[in-house]
Amino acid sequence: MIRKRHMILVLAVLVAACQKTPDPPSSILPPPGLGDRVRVLSADAMVIDGAHVRLANAYAPQGVPDARCWAEATAAQTTLAWVREKMKAAREIAVEPGTGFDEFHRQLAVVKLDGVDLGQEMFENGLAARRTDGLNGRFSWCEPISGKATGAPTVNSLLD
Repeated sequence: MIRKRHMILVLAVLVAACQKTPDPPSSILPPPGLGDRVRVLSADAMVIDGAHVRLANAYAPQGVPDARCWAEATAAQTTLAWVREKMKAAREIAVEPGTGFDEFHRQLAVVKLDGVDLGQEMFENGLAARRTDGLNGRFSWCEPISGKATGAPTVNSLLD
């Protein structure tokens, strides 16, 4: 009899342990990120809410097969990873359409993540150059970078 009660008690504890814990109240869950709204194609080109957009104020290094050298392709990987992390961490995105389109008919626009201009932040971190002519302004990532070059990003050395 005692053994039977003991067995029932053990079964009750096991059944209780297998029960799914309730989901936390929605008030303590973090708000959803931008994952379902944004697809990053390259560091300066993305699809936002179904619209193809290119940054109007920054020109990022291009990846393979569009890179002109391995230095540009490597820089593109670093910049793309940086932009994707920014997108993951962001809670709000705003697109301010500029004037014009790029060579692939993507709208040139200023993109802001949580109120911060993405293109400007990329430029300030040495990850992108300024767009020189507003449309195609391709920066030469394969030549030595001089701070005197039009649109050149800030490049710091280990001594800075």
